[in-house]
Amino acid sequence: MDWREEYQRKLGSEDEAVKAVKEGDRVVVPFGTPRILPAALARRRQELGRIDLRLAAPAVDPGWLQPGWQDVFGIEFELFIGDFARHVTDDRRGTYLPNTFSLGFKAQDEGRPEGERIDVLMAAVTPPDERGYCTFGPHFWNKGSYARRARTVIAEVDPLLPRMHGDCRIHVSKLDHIVELPDTPVTREMVEEWLAPLPPERRADMMSILELAGDFNRLAPVGPLIAFVEPDVLRRYLGLMEPPDFAKAIAGYLNELVPDGATIQIGIGEPSALMPKAGAFDNKLNLGLHTEMAAPGLAKLVEAGVINGKRKTIHKEKAVAVAWSGANDEDLAIIADNPTFELYDPEYLLDVKVIAQNDNYCAINNALSVDLTGQINSESVFGARMINGTGGQPETHIGALFSKGGRAITLLPSTALGGSVSRVVAQQEQGSLITIPRFFADMVVSEYGVARLMGKNHRQRAEELIAIAHPDFRAELRKEAQRLFYP
Repeated sequence: MDWREEYQRKLGSEDEAVKAVKEGDRVVVPFGTPRILPAALARRRQELGRIDLRLAAPAVDPGWLQPGWQDVFGIEFELFIGDFARHVTDDRRGTYLPNTFSLGFKAQDEGRPEGERIDVLMAAVTPPDERGYCTFGPHFWNKGSYARRARTVIAEVDPLLPRMHGDCRIHVSKLDHIVELPDTPVTREMVEEWLAPLPPERRADMMSILELAGDFNRLAPVGPLIAFVEPDVLRRYLGLMEPPDFAKAIAGYLNELVPDGATIQIGIGEPSALMPKAGAFDNKLNLGLHTEMAAPGLAKLVEAGVINGKRKTIHKEKAVAVAWSGANDEDLAIIADNPTFELYDPEYLLDVKVIAQNDNYCAINNALSVDLTGQINSESVFGARMINGTGGQPETHIGALFSKGGRAITLLPSTALGGSVSRVVAQQEQGSLITIPRFFADMVVSEYGVARLMGKNHRQRAEELIAIAHPDFRAELRKEAQRLFYP
């Protein structure tokens, strides 16, 4: 059958498509949430019976994140929770799946009894090309991995998604149900719909930022994802925010740590997302990019030739990622349909063994707190309250350690909560989630300097970390170090 005929045969409404979901199914709604399919599934609440939902940083809530829906929709988050859905884990109405991108399917693929099946994937895709191939757009993540394993794939064809290059395509023949979105410009009404789940005050704040930016079409590549970002993240995306002084100081130290010719990975949280604009890569030569996601300004560095991949060990002269989430609208305009930028499944690209093939690989990630032994917590505050999941941090960090000449760099501002709390702590609070064990700690950077932890004992690490703590907390940290590490 010609793919065009197959496309038309599978085409239908969103309400028809979600009838493929049956009681007891596990339904995956990954990063870059489809715009209309979730609401269609939620409308079946009374007839479904119980299903299990696996979500990652959801950007829309058709109701299933609210109290009273858990008897029908069992919520499980993987990899990222996100601001928008954090109340679900706060209230313990959902749970978290501690896995990694590269090992997430190992149990299933090897036939282990604990390997859980994937029944339905709901994902957004671009319109097909002349050969019938869609791409998953800039927010690729693990959609390809799920599509290969799911019993049923429901695709929402979104004309606002730009086409991408790399191993991120899916043929019409692999889709089971197709729903089309209209090809319309981004209107104020559309943006208001995306922001509708937010509280009124937050919604008004976000809209005022968007009005300063002008053209709503700048939001087309991210769509409803704007609903779960912080206002400052939106300001950065739209180029309306300058990096604060602490970020510029961290960028200065980072610039000294990243050598010319290094291949870099950088996260999207703070302060890493501020690094390109804060000057961390100014005056660098022949950098490469092998990353989980993007930070605002990275694509501009590729366009300027600062990142050219000429000295990369693998994927030479290509900028490769799992997703371009985190890039700003100017970056995405550069990336769209540009063969220099390629996307790959994280089960390949974030495999520690693949990352380590890059010589001089510099993993640049964030932390919420680091204790004096070097334990790095990037997931929880006040003990066990989860702020987010691991994402690709463990894999990129460990991959950097096994890279020839590699460096695993952790960034953290010295304080939190307006300067009232030190992020360098004597001991992690009870219940804190350790993202990077102390024996994998390498370099930690604050606005006060660089703590070099590799090869150092607990006493030496304490000295290094106290030196980069905020001066207001150093005396107390020294007192605690004496109690913990000396007779």
